[in-house]
Amino acid sequence: MQEVARSYKEPKLLILGSHSALDAWQGARNYGLKSIIYVTKDRARIYLHNPMVGKPGEFIEDLPMLTRRDLVVVEDPASLLKKGDNWRSAILILDSYADIVKYVDELVELQCIQIPNRAFTVYVGGDEHCSVIEKEYSVPIMGSRKLLKIENRGEVERDYYWYAKAAGLPYPKSFDFELTNNGIKFKERINQPLILKTEHAYRRYERCFIFAANSEDLEEKVRRELEMGHLNIEGLKIARVEEYIPGPHANFNFFYSPLNAMESWGDAEVYYSKLHGYSLKEARIYLANELLSIDERRETTHDGVIRLPADVQLKVNWGKTPYPLTFEVTFHGDISIRESLLKDIHIVANAFLRATQIYEPPGIIGAWCLQTIMTWTKIPKVKVYENVSVGLYDVPDGADIYMHVPVTQDVALRHGGGTNTHLGIGSKYANAKYQRRISMGDRIALEVSRAIKKGMLSEIVT
Repeated sequence: MQEVARSYKEPKLLILGSHSALDAWQGARNYGLKSIIYVTKDRARIYLHNPMVGKPGEFIEDLPMLTRRDLVVVEDPASLLKKGDNWRSAILILDSYADIVKYVDELVELQCIQIPNRAFTVYVGGDEHCSVIEKEYSVPIMGSRKLLKIENRGEVERDYYWYAKAAGLPYPKSFDFELTNNGIKFKERINQPLILKTEHAYRRYERCFIFAANSEDLEEKVRRELEMGHLNIEGLKIARVEEYIPGPHANFNFFYSPLNAMESWGDAEVYYSKLHGYSLKEARIYLANELLSIDERRETTHDGVIRLPADVQLKVNWGKTPYPLTFEVTFHGDISIRESLLKDIHIVANAFLRATQIYEPPGIIGAWCLQTIMTWTKIPKVKVYENVSVGLYDVPDGADIYMHVPVTQDVALRHGGGTNTHLGIGSKYANAKYQRRISMGDRIALEVSRAIKKGMLSEIVT
């Protein structure tokens, strides 16, 4: 793929129309890159309603006129080849997302670079190993092709928990169970809150979560969910039961820039190396791992349930209503973090980044998301906190040290869906650093633009 990328003269961003596509699309427009959204007929209205047209910085007043000028809609990539340079942005309508693989030759001729999102791995991946993407989809991807599958928790050997363990991060303790004819059974009673993570029985692309007060409570709830058809035995075979970690959830949206990792950062890299015991090369790698933004999720129907008074929550039997208890991600909101806690986020994020570079080189490229629960507990005995000063100045000598700890609960090594909350307004940390609006979509386009100018496209694709 590096050789293919080196042959490109005018790269175009290729984006699967779902998930975070609007952000990636407007980023391409903002940096003068041509782009192609490929989408099914059912979801095409999203992008027809929200055309990202115009030149970078152009004042847009007459949207219909600019849409006529810049946007083309086609049902075959060959039609784009026939149009030559007479378009800035394109919507490619397909019968199914997986059909994009049929057009690999045309996409390479169009000089496309795929921008991965979760929908891409799910709809084009082919299976839990993303085999189609890894073995058949010979279009350059901005990101690590072989790391997209690690989100498929429990279905691949090296999932994100494997990498979290290799990196020495705090992550939820898991508990083993046995499958029975009517659910699950634990060998010993577990007297703490638990969460079971698996797939829906009838919507395999959606994740299912069951919360319980203890192991007996979870066994009973799984039995009921099986009876109602919300779970099946196949889903339980790949399920994971974890301790429930109390604390607010947060998605930290990072961008790792291979280009910036090759550059000198002056005194910043010298003192990062000196203070934390890294080589200059490692210091550059960690400084190139940019935090852009933080978001949180709102889930259906969970968010509505917790708005009810506690006495009502305890009395309602949701199984007898048209509204089953679910944890479907529906909205995202922008949040910020207490500034002193950023040190812990950078420690954890850099350790995960480095683990991917060691165990699956070249490791993370571009957009990625560290999903955490920020809890309050004793300093965990894990590698990232070994011989690290945590910067707490009000703890009496000899006392147990409690602190905020970011517990890794999920990792996404592609464009995160929560970055939609920064569409058009930018990401707070990126805006501040770059002195302009920079969303994740903008940051992706900026990296591609810089790589084109430097003749280094091959450094940011796999």
